Amino acid sequence: MRAMTEPLVIGSYSETGGVTKTATAVSVACVLAFEHPEETVILGDLDPRGATTKWTQATPKEPGLDMSAILGADDVTGWADEIAVRLDPAKGWPENLLVIPSGMRAMATQETMRQDHAELRLRRSLTGTSARFGVLDFPNRQGGILTQNGLTASTHLLYAAKPDEDGLDGVDGAKETVAKFHSYRDEVGLPRTPIPIGIVLGAAYQGAVWTRDAKRAVEEFDRTSPGMLLTPYVQARTIVRECRAAGEFYRQYGGEAGGDKVYAAYRELTMNRIIND
Repeated sequence: MRAMTEPLVIGSYSETGGVTKTATAVSVACVLAFEHPEETVILGDLDPRGATTKWTQATPKEPGLDMSAILGADDVTGWADEIAVRLDPAKGWPENLLVIPSGMRAMATQETMRQDHAELRLRRSLTGTSARFGVLDFPNRQGGILTQNGLTASTHLLYAAKPDEDGLDGVDGAKETVAKFHSYRDEVGLPRTPIPIGIVLGAAYQGAVWTRDAKRAVEEFDRTSPGMLLTPYVQARTIVRECRAAGEFYRQYGGEAGGDKVYAAYRELTMNRIIND
């Protein structure tokens, strides 16, 4: 799926944003790190709201050394490795997972982000990275140049959604943006990347219970995005929300909490549907 000299970079994208987009990015990054303990994995937070940053409690090494530093400068080759920070393994995070914190100042860099080729900055920052894998938590439709940086840096793309109207709208909008991005790359003779892998359906059901609305949403996904739904679907579990609030990863909570079941679903998605496709 990748050249040996370049990392495989997977974007998690929905134009309506939401917790499923972030849960997918964080979970896929953790699976890659746990399953490849000898490899470095970088998780980048492109969303100015910083949901991934808040969940992982990623703290910049110095004030301003975050995603906005990369997006607000031009000569950023190799910056990803310099800016990415390690997490607390006592809270369940893999030791080989590093996070580029969200730049809450990202919107303040809009002037420099309007410069020519500003959409290449995140990709440039990954040049020469020691990481084998990268995962990006995209912004929602408000992203603009942030989204362009994510699309340019990603080799592959996951659409992430809940089975509801917001999920349907978010995937439709993201697919439209990607189609325009691919059209531009076609015009200038560039490869048609990122490659869409499919749709991750998160928080899909409680136990064995599917609501009528969720079932209708799945039918609509099948109609509008035939063959794109990835299985298994991911259960809704309270422990995931609780771990987000506590800055922990949920895998360690088994039994009735079911964190291990959520992890198992993301592991199967990542190792059998994403990496091997």
